[in-house]
Amino acid sequence: MLNRVKSHAAIKGFTLIELLVVIAIIGILVTIVSGLTSKVYAIAKTASETGSLRTLLTGYTTYTTENKGGLLPGYPDLSDSTVYAPNGEELFGPAKERYPWRIAPYLDDAMNALYVNDQLEKLKEIGLTETYQISLYPSFGLNSEWLGGDYRSTCNPILEDFGYRLAAKNMGDVKKPTQQIVFASAKAPGPNNSNQGYFELKSSHLPLGTGNTWRWHTINSEPSNVETTDSADHGNLSCRHSGEALSGHLDGSIESLSLKELADMRRWAPFATSENWSANP
Repeated sequence: MLNRVKSHAAIKGFTLIELLVVIAIIGILVTIVSGLTSKVYAIAKTASETGSLRTLLTGYTTYTTENKGGLLPGYPDLSDSTVYAPNGEELFGPAKERYPWRIAPYLDDAMNALYVNDQLEKLKEIGLTETYQISLYPSFGLNSEWLGGDYRSTCNPILEDFGYRLAAKNMGDVKKPTQQIVFASAKAPGPNNSNQGYFELKSSHLPLGTGNTWRWHTINSEPSNVETTDSADHGNLSCRHSGEALSGHLDGSIESLSLKELADMRRWAPFATSENWSANP
């Protein structure tokens, strides 16, 4: 009888305090696991984008090799040319002047080198038949003004008639390929635009001008390297990798850089001699 009493006395439920402690511990564990999952997911996205960027740089280099050192034109005037997508569809308007369809043959037409992570879902949504849309929102923007040149700005025929040579058109024009930006993580302009991709990048300073040629956004009239909700404020760059953008260079190397580091004109313009350089007309 005594043993039976002891047995019943030994059986007791959890107190309220014990339950609260257990719940707190579970909450802490869930928070830790969620944080680790988010970090792993972010690392995976960065790795995926890095791999695609490396493939894209290889395609760019292949073009250069096959064209005897000539760089892929950044944004050429093809208004009088007939251009076709790999599927045989004729391209019209800006779609044929933006870089995606022009570099596609050097990627074996594998568009997943241009569209990765969030933008890969975008590609599935719009479909390969939407050639205009595909030309607009690749995950990486091209430094088209300074590499290959843009007929709307650095390769404007009027400028070239006057002897202005602002953009690099051949590998020999680039003295420091290790720091020369070709592609970088991009985001479409507009404060409410969710597209994590855009076809072109804009350097921190204007190609031509006198005095202050800073063209990214300002705070109290001073140049700012702070990322905003509108990528147009900082050259269509996207710092989606822990506050930094992936930058692919002409030598094939890839770096993760902050907006402050990307504001240096020596990374953009092959002929730049200083951080704040712009050509003086």
